[in-house]
Amino acid sequence: MKLKNLKNSLFLRISALLFIFTASLFGAERNALDLYNKALAAEAEENWYVAEQNYIEVVNINPAFSDAWFRLADCSYRLGEYDLGLQYLSEAERYQKNNSKIQNLKGMIFLALGQIDEAKEIFNEILKKYPNDIDAHFGLAEIELYSGKYSGAEEQYIEALKRQNSNRKALLSLALIYAQTDRYSLAEKYLNQAMSYYSGESEVHYIAAIIYLMKGEYKESEKHAKIAVEINGNYDKAYSLLSSVLFLQGRYKDVIDLTDFLIGKDRNNASAWYVKGLSLYKLGNNEDAIEMWITGLEIFPQDELMRTQLELLLRNTTPLTDERRRESAVYHLNNAALYETHYDRSGLVYEYQRALLLDPKNKEARLAYANILEMNGMHELYLNQLQFVQDNYELNTTLKDTIEAYDSLLSDTLAKQWNVDPFYLDKIRWNIAIFYTEKTNNIHHADAQRLTALACSDIFSGIAITSVKTQVTPVSSYAEAFRTARTNNFDYFILVKLNEGKEDITLEANMFSGRTGTRTFQKSFYATGNNRYSTVLRRFRNSVLDQLTVKGKILARNGKTVLVDLGKSENILKDSEFRIVKKGCVRTSDAGSGLIYKDEDAVGTLIITKTGEEVSEAVITEKGFYDRINIDDEIVLIKVPETKAEGAIDTVPNADNNGNALTVSSVSGEALVNEIKKAVEHPAILDLLRDVY
Repeated sequence: MKLKNLKNSLFLRISALLFIFTASLFGAERNALDLYNKALAAEAEENWYVAEQNYIEVVNINPAFSDAWFRLADCSYRLGEYDLGLQYLSEAERYQKNNSKIQNLKGMIFLALGQIDEAKEIFNEILKKYPNDIDAHFGLAEIELYSGKYSGAEEQYIEALKRQNSNRKALLSLALIYAQTDRYSLAEKYLNQAMSYYSGESEVHYIAAIIYLMKGEYKESEKHAKIAVEINGNYDKAYSLLSSVLFLQGRYKDVIDLTDFLIGKDRNNASAWYVKGLSLYKLGNNEDAIEMWITGLEIFPQDELMRTQLELLLRNTTPLTDERRRESAVYHLNNAALYETHYDRSGLVYEYQRALLLDPKNKEARLAYANILEMNGMHELYLNQLQFVQDNYELNTTLKDTIEAYDSLLSDTLAKQWNVDPFYLDKIRWNIAIFYTEKTNNIHHADAQRLTALACSDIFSGIAITSVKTQVTPVSSYAEAFRTARTNNFDYFILVKLNEGKEDITLEANMFSGRTGTRTFQKSFYATGNNRYSTVLRRFRNSVLDQLTVKGKILARNGKTVLVDLGKSENILKDSEFRIVKKGCVRTSDAGSGLIYKDEDAVGTLIITKTGEEVSEAVITEKGFYDRINIDDEIVLIKVPETKAEGAIDTVPNADNNGNALTVSSVSGEALVNEIKKAVEHPAILDLLRDVY
């Protein structure tokens, strides 16, 4: 009897344990399913961090949940964590072999990493096995866009539509591509098709708002942006777009009301601080605009466009003693320290110059800049910088002794021998105008086109040989820009346009002759990572300087010896040869870069014999029997010696008489950066296309 009772008791205990274990498993599975559904809901609202957190909990409960691993990888992809996304995909593949959606996402991650060939191989392999796989066509479309082939991308999206004529991503992607290429009737055709299927979805109206923004129909854009936020009250991107559209319509008070609402929701919304500052600036409230941008930069210090807006306003409206100028200069000093660790001399000089534009009496920046000049052999300019510091600060004995020594050493410079004060020389050789059009597809920074045109002009600050001006109002077309440039006797004019992605930027520039209107160059400058805006601006500046011929004029003459207003600060070397042309007879080439003049206006040649920093001495040779060479005659570079100058300055004109660049630019350690990163240009439209589901 006891044995029987013992067996019954043991059976009951085992049954209870099995029940508890089964219930526990069932409870865990239910909990995992609840978390999975929460993650799906967060994904639908593009709340990637919350979705990722929930998916991690799901796979911790059930490591064999393949779809959770896949979606976790997709969240990482959306957040730019590409290597982590590949790790999660490898886990998904453990439980689901040969799944095309896993392979498609892997291809998209390879594409985001710039591994184009690997991505293309994956998508093509998928289409061999599954010819109707739409996602593989989407991947191939992005590859076409990386190559700038909009027509190729268009074909891939059309192929996707053939297989599923109501596919939302294909319809919206085609609409965006047609809008990007100014084919708005086709854009609206596919947009209307998407509307007919998905009019109740906020994202469709958001894309519609972008397309109408690109078209310049701001009222229609505003309508769709409002519908998007009415459908989804947490659609922050649509709110930001709406604030930009309102700004473009000049409704600055409405923008301020909207951005106050957004800041109330999320004080860390840097975009809201930026556009609120813009609106205050447009309303003439400069002080509040400055404070808005200072706050925005505390939240996101790497926002270079906001920083540019702030610094331009500080420099134009505040006294030199304003403490905010000094605080802004500190940012550039810190950046200079970073460039120094990367051995980037060009970046170092740029940051010190920016700091000094904001805070001319900044002792640290002034001495650091002076030391760079001294290392480059610019002893006269070095002494000028030290004397400026001496006039404004109490110096230690060492610096006083240095000034005294250099003052003695430089008592017999070329300028002093010829009794010329370099400070008063008018060295402006080139007058350049910069224009922009109002048309934009930039959804990240309102007013980016006007700001970029101003920044493209401002980047030439301190370059004595160029005078670069920006028309602060947009032009309607190339024709208006040409007419304005020609009427005002500009040598060249440049149309600029900024395309901005989430983490990269492209500056497009078209440079034309102000006299004939013919194109000099058409280039785009791409950068990603930190300091990308300043990087493209500096590359732009050097590309312009590469087109400008080194030219000057004769300042004085003593027999066969003349003094010219070019020196080491323009990279002039001993034995450089120049053509002498009668004053006022040199013109820009009819097409391309370089200079032209009539043969009868060329009156001789000169060869540099001694170089100072701002002036040089040369020996002249007359052309023909008569001496027709006079003071103020122009000189244009025709030949340089084989020897290259050490530490050549990269902020001066850099072309010979025929428009050929003399040296290779080294802006931002460009060759090194390209070698290390081997970056693939990321067209801004890709960010929009990737956000479409």
